[in-house]
Amino acid sequence: MRYSSLCVLMAAILAGLAGACYGQDPIDRFKLVNRHHVILQEIDALSPMSVGNGDFAYTADVTGLQTFEKHYHEKGIPLETRTTWAWHSFPNTENLKLEEAMQESDFHGRKISYASLQHSPAGDYFRKNPHPIPMGQIGLVRQDGSPLGLNAISNIHQKLDVWQGIITSRYEIDGQPVTVETVSHPELALVAFRIKSPLLKSGKLKPAFRFPYAYDLAIKNKPPFDWAQPARHQTAIVRRARQQVLLKRTLDDSMYHIGIQWQGAAKLVQKGAHQFLLESGSTDSLVFVCSFSPDQQKQALPSFKGTKTASASSWEQFWTRGGAIDLSGSKDPRAAELERRIILSQYLMKVNYSGAFPPQETGLAHISWYGKHNSEVYWLHAAQFYQWNRTELLEKGLQWYKRILPLAKADAESSGFQGARWPKMAGPDGRPTPGTINPFIIWNHPNPIYLSELVYRAHPNKATLHQYKDLVFESAAFLASYAFYDAATDRYILGPPIKSVNESTEENNTQNPSFELAQWYHGLQVAQQWRERLGMAREPLWDDIMSKLARLTVRDGKYVEIETDPDMYKRSGSFSSAMLMALGYLPETPMVDKEVMKRTFEAILQRNGLNSFVSWSMGKGALTAARLGNQQTAVDILCNDSRQAHFHRSGYVQRPKEPMACPAYLPVNSSFLAAVALMAAGWDGAPAQHAPGFPQDGSWQVRTEGLNRLP
Repeated sequence: MRYSSLCVLMAAILAGLAGACYGQDPIDRFKLVNRHHVILQEIDALSPMSVGNGDFAYTADVTGLQTFEKHYHEKGIPLETRTTWAWHSFPNTENLKLEEAMQESDFHGRKISYASLQHSPAGDYFRKNPHPIPMGQIGLVRQDGSPLGLNAISNIHQKLDVWQGIITSRYEIDGQPVTVETVSHPELALVAFRIKSPLLKSGKLKPAFRFPYAYDLAIKNKPPFDWAQPARHQTAIVRRARQQVLLKRTLDDSMYHIGIQWQGAAKLVQKGAHQFLLESGSTDSLVFVCSFSPDQQKQALPSFKGTKTASASSWEQFWTRGGAIDLSGSKDPRAAELERRIILSQYLMKVNYSGAFPPQETGLAHISWYGKHNSEVYWLHAAQFYQWNRTELLEKGLQWYKRILPLAKADAESSGFQGARWPKMAGPDGRPTPGTINPFIIWNHPNPIYLSELVYRAHPNKATLHQYKDLVFESAAFLASYAFYDAATDRYILGPPIKSVNESTEENNTQNPSFELAQWYHGLQVAQQWRERLGMAREPLWDDIMSKLARLTVRDGKYVEIETDPDMYKRSGSFSSAMLMALGYLPETPMVDKEVMKRTFEAILQRNGLNSFVSWSMGKGALTAARLGNQQTAVDILCNDSRQAHFHRSGYVQRPKEPMACPAYLPVNSSFLAAVALMAAGWDGAPAQHAPGFPQDGSWQVRTEGLNRLP
């Protein structure tokens, strides 16, 4: 057995020991999860409740439907119905080409075209297209189809049962009781409802299905629905049967179908070109399902009861088969809140991030960056699935990288590089998106190597190696061809042109960002291990690059973020902390001196306290603090409840930089989960103690099961 394979095996054994809870009784998963149901008793636009399966999500307001669209969009998180597979492009009436958004930059003596002309006609078009389709809104309306006002609702009591994935909403409309159950199917793009109210029987309250044209993409993040162009799209009744209607939606060259199926004597009535009302007739209850599909649905849809049963079964499997952390025996008063954040973050990751197409930073909750996948933060999104023993969900997203590999290789070749050059920002077609920042980002390129390695740690066999070797080797080939040998200094360097993690420096004056240097070393190191596991010789060029790669720049005993910005500590205010990820996000490598990293971490913490680590930096900071042995600070970062780090009642967190444009910023939840799992399960080379990232003074009782260690 090779040394690298033995290390993986030993890591798996240690993870199993960590998950065994050191002889303690098994965690009662049902009690753990049921401690953290979401309860609302008033309208809270920052805490809508979502149900979904990773490829489909339906986000509801306090009515259990999408009744108060305008209020939630203006004051918080929009009420969206989203899928990963439905995309739309506005007509390209000017026959624009991506090449028209290209501009040449000098890359060490040769000219390379980058799609950097963001504000050109082609740049603007290809940034916005393709974009996701808003699948439609299902809400409650008055008898004539007019909207309900906020003042009509009272006595609200809404519960999201995260164990079963069902929302139960009880309230009064105009003083009359209403009860709504909302649940989505675990495999289909289908949402089901059961509504009971005397207002249904009287006809004063009706479910409505409304369909906008698209989004108003004059706004990049959280764009509103475009209701103002009814002539630019069609909603046609394709088939009508007893208790079922099939609709066909056409938006320019895009098309999808909606199946609506109900029980009893209700009927669907068209009210305008793109609005339909479901009338209950002579009963005070309505039970119906709504399904979305790219093709016509020829079979009967699952019933509400069947959907509810399937959802409960799927969620129970999710909670019982994955990893778990129980903090209920802890003395620290913050333990209950930390445990709540863990449970709700896991729920939101399953709903928003576990689909076949790697999501945008706001998942399926709402549109950001025109709905495109941001590949530089994909490790933050997906590594936690491996850590929480749900590697199959990580692999779902990796399949997209395998599908676009030919395109990524062609893009690299067109610029004179080898291997695969991954798009920083892309829709499902994998085409790069123009931008003043996008083409110069490079910290996305090693991610497929690291994530493939996590899959191998979960399944250390030849089948895994053969399944993902092309991702690993083609990514490594690009890393090697991008690293430029500078004969004057006898070292390999990164950039220019380059945009570091902070994205604020001028690309043509930026060289050797610290985190990216460590990434390059780690990526090539892992790729060499894969070659050895497959019985292949080591690649000499990769070894040469690792031995001569520029090291992280040190100034006054601390790492700086970028070699070409050595005086960063002299500036007032905050400064970037991306170099911390070189030990935290990444495991220990010869690139990093732990003592220097300790001084670096302490300097950043002293400058701005815990607010140095908000947004997705909560995870970043806690990962590094834990690996440095600063357990108390790691916990303090994850328990921070300042305004910028606040987890709202349904678990969503706003992006501090633009809180109302990105009110559901899910890299916070995913990086948080990565950090807390590392603190509880440990990492390769961690101290030989239980939960090595938590304080060992008795204030924390950390019971764990089924977690996987990071490298």
